[in-house]
Amino acid sequence: MDDLQEAVSLAQTALDATPKNHPDLPLRLHYLANALETRYERTGSLEDLQEAIRLEQIAVDATPDDDPDLPHWVNELGTYLLHRYHCIGDFSDLQDAVGLIERSVDATPKDDDYVALRLNNLASALSTRYDRTGNLEDLQEAIRLAQTAVDVTPEEDPDLAHWLNELGMSLRARYDRTRNRVDLEEAVRFLRKSIDSTQEGDLGLPTRLFNLASNLSTQYGLTRNLEDLHEAIRLTETAVDATPEDHHDLPSQLANLAIHLSSRYDRTGNLEDLHKAIRLNETAVDDTPKGHSDLPVRLNNLVNDLSTRYDRTGNLADLHSAVHLAKTAVDNTPEGHPNLATRLDTLATHLSTRYEGLGNSDDLQQAIRAAQRAINTTPNDHPDLALRLSTLARTRSIGYEQTGNFDDLQEAVRLAQKAVDIIPKDHPNLAMRLNTLGVYLSTRYDRTGDLNDLQQAVRLAKRAVSATPYDYDDPDVALISINLAGYLSIRYDRTGDLDDLQEAIRLAKTAIDTLPDNHPDLGHWLNSLSIFLSSRYHRTGDFKDLQEAIQLAETAVAATTETHSDLANRLLNLASNLATRFDRSGTSHLDDIQQAIQLTQRAIDITPKVHTDLPHWLNNLSIYMSKKYNRTGNLVDLQEAIPVAQRAVDNTPEDHPDLAPWLNNLAIYLSIQYEHTHQQNDKAAALKHFSQSLDSHNAAPRHRIEAARRAIDLLVPDGDFDRAQLLAGRALDLLPLVCSRYLSREDQQYAIQQMSGLAAEASSLLLQTDNDPAQALEYLEHGRGLIIGYLIDSRGDISDLSIKHPNEADEFDRLRHKAFMPIRKEDPLETRRRLLEDREEAVRRLEDCLADIRKLEGFDRFLLPPSSEALQANATDGPIVVVNVTSISSDALIVRPSGIKHIPLPEFGISKANQYRSWGLTRSPSRLIELKETGGPNTFEQLLRDLWSDCVRLVLDELGFLYPASDNALPRIWWIGTGLAASLPFHAAGDHSPGSLENSLSCVLSSYTPSIKMLQFAREKTHVTVGAQSVLLVTMPKTPGEDDLPGVMAESQAIQEAVTTPHTVKALIQPSAEVVIQGLQDCSIAHFACHGSSDMRDPSNSFLALQGQSDLAADPLTVKTISESHMKQAWLAYLSACSTAENQISELADEALHLASGFQVAGFAHTVGSMWSSNDEICVQVAAIFYRELITEGGLAEGNRAVATALHTAVMTVREQNLRRPYLWAQYVHFGA
Repeated sequence: MDDLQEAVSLAQTALDATPKNHPDLPLRLHYLANALETRYERTGSLEDLQEAIRLEQIAVDATPDDDPDLPHWVNELGTYLLHRYHCIGDFSDLQDAVGLIERSVDATPKDDDYVALRLNNLASALSTRYDRTGNLEDLQEAIRLAQTAVDVTPEEDPDLAHWLNELGMSLRARYDRTRNRVDLEEAVRFLRKSIDSTQEGDLGLPTRLFNLASNLSTQYGLTRNLEDLHEAIRLTETAVDATPEDHHDLPSQLANLAIHLSSRYDRTGNLEDLHKAIRLNETAVDDTPKGHSDLPVRLNNLVNDLSTRYDRTGNLADLHSAVHLAKTAVDNTPEGHPNLATRLDTLATHLSTRYEGLGNSDDLQQAIRAAQRAINTTPNDHPDLALRLSTLARTRSIGYEQTGNFDDLQEAVRLAQKAVDIIPKDHPNLAMRLNTLGVYLSTRYDRTGDLNDLQQAVRLAKRAVSATPYDYDDPDVALISINLAGYLSIRYDRTGDLDDLQEAIRLAKTAIDTLPDNHPDLGHWLNSLSIFLSSRYHRTGDFKDLQEAIQLAETAVAATTETHSDLANRLLNLASNLATRFDRSGTSHLDDIQQAIQLTQRAIDITPKVHTDLPHWLNNLSIYMSKKYNRTGNLVDLQEAIPVAQRAVDNTPEDHPDLAPWLNNLAIYLSIQYEHTHQQNDKAAALKHFSQSLDSHNAAPRHRIEAARRAIDLLVPDGDFDRAQLLAGRALDLLPLVCSRYLSREDQQYAIQQMSGLAAEASSLLLQTDNDPAQALEYLEHGRGLIIGYLIDSRGDISDLSIKHPNEADEFDRLRHKAFMPIRKEDPLETRRRLLEDREEAVRRLEDCLADIRKLEGFDRFLLPPSSEALQANATDGPIVVVNVTSISSDALIVRPSGIKHIPLPEFGISKANQYRSWGLTRSPSRLIELKETGGPNTFEQLLRDLWSDCVRLVLDELGFLYPASDNALPRIWWIGTGLAASLPFHAAGDHSPGSLENSLSCVLSSYTPSIKMLQFAREKTHVTVGAQSVLLVTMPKTPGEDDLPGVMAESQAIQEAVTTPHTVKALIQPSAEVVIQGLQDCSIAHFACHGSSDMRDPSNSFLALQGQSDLAADPLTVKTISESHMKQAWLAYLSACSTAENQISELADEALHLASGFQVAGFAHTVGSMWSSNDEICVQVAAIFYRELITEGGLAEGNRAVATALHTAVMTVREQNLRRPYLWAQYVHFGA
C-alpha cells in the first residue's frame, strides 16, 4: 500500500510540474488517473475514482484525434466510468462507458498489442449493460468479443487468465437467462482454465477463485453433487484469505461465501453453517457503502438467511430483521433495475411468513402487493417468472388458510398452474413447481372433496419425483416424496385402498432416512409418518404401529419450538394417538385421554379463530371429551363435549367434506344425552344434524350412510318406520360408492364390514311401512353380495352384445380384463404401482365404454342391477326364498315368476337367530365339540325343529310344498339367508325322528345361492353336454400342520369306481395349489377330498389345504385365488372338506365369501360344499352315493336338477343311519343352477 501511495504522490508531483500546453500533459494526467484508479480498486474510495475519471476526461479532451495514444486514454476512461457505475448505479455512466470503449476498439488495429484488452473491456461493459437492461443482444455480443479476445491471446500471455475469466462469466450470464446447461458447463471450464493460467502474484486470483466458486455453486443447484458445493466453499475461503482486509472486493467475497454456506445448510441442516453465513452477510452489508449497487443484493442474502434461521429456531427477532432488511433492499433498488423483481419477491416471501407467525393482516396485504409488483416488473420470457408466480400463489394460499376465503385458494391454484405451464420441461425447478401445484390442489380437495383434485395432486407429485434431477438423498426430493405420501394417505382415507397407505409409509420412511438428525423439517416429516402409521393401525390393528406412531409424534413435538407455525398440528397428532391408545387399553386409566384433551386444548388456544383447520381440532376435542365420558360415565364430560362439537359445526362451510362427520358426532352426543334426559329437544336436534349430514353431498359416502343408520336407530324404537325407511333407501343408494368395484378385494371387504346389514335393515323397514316385497327384494339384491357381484360383472356373458355390436363388445371385454386384472402382493412394489396405474386408467376408460353401450338400443340396463321383474324371471325352475332377519323384523320373500310374496316370521326373532349363531350351528369343528359338551345332540336337534316351525314350514305351506306325493317329484327350491339368517341350514330344518315328514328334506329339493344374480350367472355356465366328462380328483391323506385323513383314499377309490367309461378321472395326490389351478383349466368336474378352513379375519383367505413345499405348512388354495381364475370347462365342484360353505365374519355374512361361492365365480355352475366340519367316514359315504346317482351306467344324469337330486339322495341315505345325529350329515349343501 505504501508503494501505491508513493506512486500517487509522484504522479501528482509530475502533473503539478507540467505546463498546461506541454505535449506530455495528457500522458501525465493519465498516469495520475491510473494511480488513483488503482488505489480505488484497493480501498474502494469513491473520491479516488471520481478524480481519476475527471483527470482521464481532461487527458482525452487534450489529445488530438490522430494521436496513437488516444484509443488507450478513451479505453481507460470507459473502464473508470464502468467502475463508477458498479459503485453508484448511474445508468448514464454505463452508457458512456460502452460508447467510449466501442470507440477505442474501433480505433485499434487488429494486430495491435492492446486489441485483446479492449475487446475484453467492451465485452465486460456490454455484459454489465445486459445485467441492467436484459437486452440479450448485448450479452451475445459480449460473449463473441470475449471469445475473440481469448482467441487472439497467446497461452503464455499473463492477461489470458483475465480474458478467460470474462468469457466464463459472460457464459454464466447467458446460462442465467436461457438455462442452457452447456453454457454453465463451458463457464466452469473457462473459469478453471483462467485460474490455471493465473501467474504467481496476480492480484486478480481472488476474483477468479470467487467466480469459479459461484459457478460451481450454481452447478450444485442443478446436480445436487455435494462435492461441487464443498469445492465452492473451499475456493471462496481461499479467495477471502488472499484478499487484504481493506480491499473493496472483500464484502463481495464474504457475501458469496455466505451464499455457499447457506446452501450447504439447506442440504445438511448443520446450523453452524447458517450462523456463519449470517455473520458473514452482516459483515458484508456493514462494509458496503450506502449507495453501492450491490448493497440490495447483500441485504437480500442476509434477509433469506435470517428467515431460514427463524424457520429453524422460531426466534421472532430474526424474522423482524429479515422483513426490515428486505424492505431496505427494495428501497435501495431503483425502478427499472433488473433485480428489483427478485427483491420484491423476497420481501413478499418474508412478509407472508411473518403473517403466518403473527397474524397481522397488513403483512399479508403487503406481501400480496409486493408479489404482484414483482410479477408486473418481470418480462414474460424471464426464467424466474414461474418462481414469482409461485410466490404470489403462496401468499394467496396462506390467506385462504388463515381466513377460509375460497377465492384465495382458487387464485393460488390458478397461479401455480400458470407457473407449471410456462416453466420449461427440462428446467431444474420444474419438480418444485409441480409440487407446489399439487399442494394447493390437495388443499382444495380438503375443502371441496372433489376427488379429481386429489387424483391430480397424486399425479403431479409422481411427475415431480420423476422430474427431479437430484439424488434421492436430496432434501427437495425428500420433500416431494413426503408430500406424495401425504396425498396417498388422504386418498386412502377416501377410497380405503390399503396399497396407497402402504406406499405412503414406505415413501415417508425413505424420505426421513435421507435427512440428518438436525434437519429443520425433520419434525414435520416425523409427524407425517406418525399419522400414516396411526392410519395403518386403525386398519390392521397392529399395536406396534400405534406405539411407533406415538413415539414419532412425541419426538416431533419435542423438536418443535413454541412459536413454530406447525406446533398445533403436531400437538394434535400426538393427542389423537394417545386417545387411540386409551381406546385400546380398555381400562379406567385416564392418563392418555387427559393428556389428549390438554394437548388439543393447547393447540386450539394457539390457533387464530379464523384458521380453516380450527373446526377440525374442535371436533377432535369433543371426541376426546366423549371418550372420557364413555369410560367414566360422568355426564359432565359429555355436556362439555356438546358445545365444543357445536362450535366445530358452526365454523365449518356448508360445502366442506368434513361437515358430515362433525355433524354426526354432535348428533351422537345429543343422542346419548337424550338417553339420560329423555328431552325431546335433544332427540330432535340429533335427528336434524343426522339429516344435514346425509344431505352433505361433498362428504365421503360412509359418513352419510352412518348418519342415516344412526338416525334410523333413533326412529325405530318409537315406531317411526316411515322416516326410517326413507333414510335407509337413501343410504343404500350410497353403498356402491363406499364399496367400489375397483378397490382391491381386501379393501372391498373392509368397506363392507363398516356398512354390514344395511340392505337387510332397509328391506325390513320397507316391509314394515309400504309392505312392498318387490322393492324389498331389490334392496336385498342390490345391497348384498357386492363383491361377488363385481366379480361376476368382470366375467359375465356378453354374447348378446357381441352379436349385435361386436366392436363395442370387443372394447368392453378388453378393458374389463385390464380393469379387473389381479395385482399380486408378491409382485415387486414398482410392478404393482405400474399395474395399479394401468388398471386405474382402464377403469376410467371402462366407465366411458359402459356409458356408450347403455346408449345402444336394448342395452340401457347393461350391467346395471336387475329390476324385480328380471329377478322373478330366475324363479322359473323353482321358487327362490329369501329369509331376512334383523332387529326390526323377520321376514321371508318368496320369489316366483308370477310375483313376490311376503311372509312375516313373527316367532323367528333376532334373539333366536343370535342363539343359532352363538350355539355354533354354522361354525368350525371346535364349536361343534363345545356344542356337544354343553348341550349334546338333543340341543342341535331342537335348533333344527325350531328353524322348521318358526320359518321353513311357514314358507313351504305358502308354496303348497308340504308332504309331496313322491321323492321323484320333490319340487326344487333355492334358499338365500340375509342379515342374521345368513348361513342357516334351511335345507335340514325340521323333525328327523323316524317316520316324520315334518322336515325340509322330505318336502323339497333344496339348493342355495348367495344372490339371484349369482344364480343367473351359474345358469349361464350350464353348457356341459351329457357326453364324456373329465374329473379332477384331488386327495390329501396327509396335510402339513393338520390331522391325517385316511378316509380320503377310500373316498377316491369309491369315486373312481363310480366314474366309468367314457368318463375319465385324473387323480392328484398331495398336489400343490399351482398344480391344481392348472388342472382345473381342463376339467368339467373337480372333487376335493382334503382339509378346508374359514379365515376369521378375511373370508377371501379361506382355503383348501394342499401340499406345501415343506412339511411345515400347507399350500393354501384360497377363495380369492379361485374366484380370480376363469375355468372355461367347469361344471361341478365337489368340496368334500370342512368349512367350504362357511363365512365366519358376521359383518361379511351377506357377501357369502366362502370356497363354494368362489368356485361358482370361477365358472362352476354347481358346487357341493360343507356348512361345518365333516366326519371322515361320512364324507366317503356321501361322495360314493353322490357319484353313483349322478353317473349312471356310463352316462350322466341330465339337467341342473341332477346334481341337487344326487346330493339329496346321498344325504337322505346317510341320514337314515344317523337320524339322531344331524350334525353328521346336515352340513352338505348344493350351491348353483
